[in-house]
Amino acid sequence: MKITFQKTIFAIFLAVAVLFPSVNPVTAQGYAPTDPIEMETFLDAYLAEQMNEHHIPGVVFTMVKDGEVFFSKGYGYANLEAQTPFDPDETLLTTASLGKAFTAVGVLQLNERSMISLDEDVRPYITEFDLHTNFDEALAFANLLTHTDGFEARMIGVAAQTQDNLLPLGDLIEAYAPSQNYAPGQYMTYGDFAANLSGYLTQEISGVQFEQYMAENILLPLGMDNSTFDQHLSDEMHNRLAIGYEYQNGHQEPVPFFYIRYAPAGGLRTTAENMNHFMLALLNGGTYKGAKIMDEQTVQMMFSQQFAPDPKMAGITYGLFEHFENGQRVLLRDGDGVGTRSRMVLFPEQDMGFFISYNSGDSNLRLDIVSAIIEHYVPVEDNAPVPLDGYQERASQFAGTYRPLQADTTTFGKSMYFFSQLVEVTATDEGYLSVVSTGMGGDQSSVMGGFEGTSLWVEVEPLYFERVDGQGQLSFVQDEAGHIVQMISGQGYHSSFGKLPWHESQSFHIVLIELCALLIISMLFSTFVAAPIGALIRKLRKQPSLTSDPRAAVVARLWAAIVAGMLGLFVFRAIGVLYAIDAVAGMPNFVWGISDEIVSALNSIYLPVLLALPLPIFVGLAWGNRWWKLSSRVHYMLVTLAVLAVIWWAQYWNLIGFRM
Repeated sequence: MKITFQKTIFAIFLAVAVLFPSVNPVTAQGYAPTDPIEMETFLDAYLAEQMNEHHIPGVVFTMVKDGEVFFSKGYGYANLEAQTPFDPDETLLTTASLGKAFTAVGVLQLNERSMISLDEDVRPYITEFDLHTNFDEALAFANLLTHTDGFEARMIGVAAQTQDNLLPLGDLIEAYAPSQNYAPGQYMTYGDFAANLSGYLTQEISGVQFEQYMAENILLPLGMDNSTFDQHLSDEMHNRLAIGYEYQNGHQEPVPFFYIRYAPAGGLRTTAENMNHFMLALLNGGTYKGAKIMDEQTVQMMFSQQFAPDPKMAGITYGLFEHFENGQRVLLRDGDGVGTRSRMVLFPEQDMGFFISYNSGDSNLRLDIVSAIIEHYVPVEDNAPVPLDGYQERASQFAGTYRPLQADTTTFGKSMYFFSQLVEVTATDEGYLSVVSTGMGGDQSSVMGGFEGTSLWVEVEPLYFERVDGQGQLSFVQDEAGHIVQMISGQGYHSSFGKLPWHESQSFHIVLIELCALLIISMLFSTFVAAPIGALIRKLRKQPSLTSDPRAAVVARLWAAIVAGMLGLFVFRAIGVLYAIDAVAGMPNFVWGISDEIVSALNSIYLPVLLALPLPIFVGLAWGNRWWKLSSRVHYMLVTLAVLAVIWWAQYWNLIGFRM
């Protein structure tokens, strides 16, 4: 699941607080608000503006500080039709990937109890099926907790429309296990698989089903009696579940209820009030009201950086992500789903944390809330980055299209990167880098590397950039020849990106398929429309035929037109079936798994591929025997090249040969 983070700082000197007591209230340490009433006044105005601007039906916000709940309030509606208000105590929330933090706690508990070691290989613990790995290096528990497992990220089969499709966790992992593209520990390849495998291992090692383990070892001890990883919700809980909405065509579209197949990666449903318990436990060394879920040393492991894609940048802990802004460090975990956004933010040094959740697919509020709070309580000094000498001349070498390293490259799911999930980097006239993410939700859904909307960056050290507003970092990697091959983001879960060669860029593939479509349409039109109509008109006028083509030439033209038409139909059908937005807005069809319709659509390419084999021979015969006039021969040759290009295009996107 996707995401960007704007992280934050509340810093101000004690002397300033003393000299200016009427300024926005802060603690003695200068990092946190002190007056709940003042905070409510600020949030009331801020959230009203954000909800209106981003079309958000309802929001819940809660903050803990100094061992207790500091502020908690709901805004708007959890159900627009029923006009059910958002209630911190009652409204049940779908938190998506935020549940991965709880899954990480489960693994850390096993380590704490000496049932595992975080550095040991997980593969001997998997006895139910064979987990295929492509590298000799051990796949350690620590790799799973830091998303450095090297496996690609897939969306195939992540959701279910009925309870009958909620298969056992081991069966799901065995059926849909992704490919391992990189050695463990090499890159952070964020995805659901690491969390799902962590959950599976937790139940295998503990001997207790994952959902039950989480309830008995985390949720119930913390008094989170309104929380569950079990997808079989009671009627009472189902009725309290916030309805998700996607704003489309000027109105709110409710997202029908669906089941999350992989509970460890995104199956947690909870309330804001229950999230207070979890935050307070983490901030209090693993204990809440006498109930202990972790030792303090284990919590410190969860609060300490365990991997960073670049030494100068924020990294990942065991279950949480770092974010640096204005010299301060916070830890957070986000959850993005269809019609839902959540964020948990912890300030360990200030003994403070907050949680926000809302029933919309727009990420802007979740991304901006931290900076908004900081700027309100602690006006940030100008921290504009200082450009490196000569940065303007170097900017162009970084331009290009970048794709996340965890991208699905081995199945038909790769085709989603034809439409989105890429990052486009261009050099401006001023020498800045302009970065735009083509996330599936556009500017509303900044899932890739923390690039919401369009952002500007400037080089401050060789190969190292900062955002012009000082709220982000980028670095680039060169190969031995000095060519830029990777980009690393200091914010967001999708941190490492590979630079694509020109023939793999989105713009090239769009232009290619558009040109091929034009040539195919022209062939179909000339063969099945223009030629017959022209022949009929000449016959009615009793005019002689314009051509006396040999039978082979007629067959060649018809053959090319039929093959081209079949390929065109295949592309429309395959893309239409795979990415049809049917029951749930914003979710491609294959998230439900592999249907007979998908199999049939993808298999339909074999016949036109076989029929395309004679086309180059026909081209040679056309030129050798001087079939048709010169322009017609050129057109036929271009159509043949278009057919071959479409086959290559389909092969590149894994649409030939059912790849799963």
